[in-house]
Amino acid sequence: MSSENPNIEITYCINEDDKIHNEFNIEEILNQLNNSENNNDNIFMPHIINYNENYTVKALFLICEYYGIARDLKNNKCNKEQIIYFLIEFERNPLNADIVFKRQNMWFYINELKNDNFMKKYVLW
Repeated sequence: MSSENPNIEITYCINEDDKIHNEFNIEEILNQLNNSENNNDNIFMPHIINYNENYTVKALFLICEYYGIARDLKNNKCNKEQIIYFLIEFERNPLNADIVFKRQNMWFYINELKNDNFMKKYVLW
Protein backbone atom coordinates (compact mmCIF):
# COMPACT_ATOMS: atom_id res chain seq x y z
CA MET A 1 0.00 0.00 0.00
CA SER A 2 1.54 3.30 -1.00
CA SER A 3 0.46 6.68 0.18
CA GLU A 4 0.58 9.53 -2.25
CA ASN A 5 1.49 12.96 -1.01
CA PRO A 6 0.00 15.54 -3.34
CA ASN A 7 1.99 18.73 -3.72
CA ILE A 8 0.11 21.50 -2.04
CA GLU A 9 1.06 25.08 -2.60
CA ILE A 10 -0.13 27.78 -0.27
CA THR A 11 0.43 31.42 -1.11
CA TYR A 12 -0.54 34.53 0.75
CA CYS A 13 0.00 38.24 0.41
CA ILE A 14 0.59 40.70 3.19
CA ASN A 15 -0.40 44.24 2.43
CA GLU A 16 1.43 46.63 4.75
CA ASP A 17 -0.71 49.57 3.66
CA ASP A 18 -3.79 48.11 5.34
CA LYS A 19 -2.53 48.39 8.92
CA ILE A 20 -5.23 48.18 11.53
CA HIS A 21 -5.33 51.14 13.86
CA ASN A 22 -7.55 50.38 16.79
CA GLU A 23 -8.99 53.25 18.73
CA PHE A 24 -8.89 52.73 22.45
CA ASN A 25 -9.83 54.54 25.61
CA ILE A 26 -6.95 54.53 28.10
CA GLU A 27 -9.23 55.09 31.11
CA GLU A 28 -11.37 52.10 30.16
CA ILE A 29 -8.32 49.88 29.76
CA LEU A 30 -6.83 51.01 33.08
CA ASN A 31 -10.17 50.28 34.79
CA GLN A 32 -10.24 46.81 33.24
CA LEU A 33 -6.69 46.25 34.42
CA ASN A 34 -7.52 47.31 37.94
CA ASN A 35 -10.60 45.06 38.00
CA SER A 36 -8.86 42.03 36.54
CA GLU A 37 -5.49 42.44 38.29
CA ASN A 38 -5.94 39.53 40.66
CA ASN A 39 -7.12 37.09 37.98
CA ASN A 40 -4.37 37.82 35.48
CA ASP A 41 -1.44 38.16 37.88
CA ASN A 42 -0.74 34.42 37.89
CA ILE A 43 -0.88 34.11 34.10
CA PHE A 44 1.27 37.13 33.32
CA MET A 45 3.57 37.11 36.34
CA PRO A 46 6.70 36.25 34.30
CA HIS A 47 6.04 39.21 31.99
CA ILE A 48 5.34 41.49 34.93
CA ILE A 49 8.55 40.46 36.66
CA ASN A 50 10.57 40.84 33.45
CA TYR A 51 9.31 44.36 32.79
CA ASN A 52 9.59 45.36 36.44
CA GLU A 53 13.10 44.03 37.03
CA ASN A 54 14.77 44.62 33.65
CA TYR A 55 13.24 47.86 32.36
CA THR A 56 13.23 51.42 33.61
CA VAL A 57 10.25 53.72 33.10
CA LYS A 58 12.20 55.38 30.29
CA ALA A 59 12.74 52.01 28.56
CA LEU A 60 9.06 51.13 28.99
CA PHE A 61 8.08 54.44 27.40
CA LEU A 62 10.45 53.66 24.53
CA ILE A 63 8.53 50.43 23.91
CA CYS A 64 5.25 52.37 24.15
CA GLU A 65 6.56 54.91 21.63
CA TYR A 66 7.38 52.08 19.24
CA TYR A 67 3.80 50.84 19.56
CA GLY A 68 2.45 54.38 19.20
CA ILE A 69 0.75 54.47 22.59
CA ALA A 70 3.18 56.54 24.69
CA ARG A 71 1.31 59.83 24.33
CA ASP A 72 -1.82 58.48 26.00
CA LEU A 73 0.16 57.02 28.89
CA LYS A 74 2.08 60.26 29.43
CA ASN A 75 -1.12 62.30 29.38
CA ASN A 76 -2.59 60.12 32.14
CA LYS A 77 0.67 60.21 34.14
CA CYS A 78 0.74 56.47 34.66
CA ASN A 79 3.18 54.93 37.10
CA LYS A 80 5.50 52.04 36.23
CA GLU A 81 3.05 49.34 37.34
CA GLN A 82 0.25 50.79 35.22
CA ILE A 83 2.56 51.05 32.21
CA ILE A 84 3.59 47.41 32.64
CA TYR A 85 -0.02 46.19 32.86
CA PHE A 86 -0.97 48.28 29.85
CA LEU A 87 1.95 46.89 27.82
CA ILE A 88 1.05 43.33 28.74
CA GLU A 89 -2.56 43.88 27.70
CA PHE A 90 -1.43 45.48 24.44
CA GLU A 91 1.05 42.71 23.66
CA ARG A 92 -1.34 39.86 24.36
CA ASN A 93 -3.98 41.25 21.99
CA PRO A 94 -3.91 39.07 18.84
CA LEU A 95 -4.45 42.13 16.62
CA ASN A 96 -1.10 43.49 17.79
CA ALA A 97 0.87 40.26 17.31
CA ASP A 98 2.72 41.48 14.21
CA ILE A 99 4.02 44.70 15.72
CA VAL A 100 4.89 42.96 19.00
CA PHE A 101 6.90 40.29 17.17
CA LYS A 102 8.64 42.95 15.09
CA ARG A 103 9.50 45.01 18.18
CA GLN A 104 10.91 41.98 20.00
CA ASN A 105 13.06 41.12 16.99
CA MET A 106 14.35 44.68 16.69
CA TRP A 107 15.22 44.84 20.38
CA PHE A 108 17.06 41.51 20.03
CA TYR A 109 19.03 42.79 17.03
CA ILE A 110 19.96 46.00 18.85
CA ASN A 111 21.25 44.01 21.82
CA GLU A 112 23.25 41.75 19.49
CA LEU A 113 24.82 44.80 17.83
CA LYS A 114 25.58 46.42 21.18
CA ASN A 115 27.31 43.23 22.39
CA ASP A 116 29.47 42.89 19.28
CA ASN A 117 32.95 44.37 19.75
CA PHE A 118 33.08 45.85 16.26
CA MET A 119 29.48 46.99 15.77
CA LYS A 120 28.87 48.55 19.18
CA LYS A 121 30.66 51.74 18.13
CA TYR A 122 28.07 52.25 15.39
CA VAL A 123 24.97 51.76 17.53
CA LEU A 124 23.56 54.85 19.21
CA TRP A 125 21.02 53.44 21.62
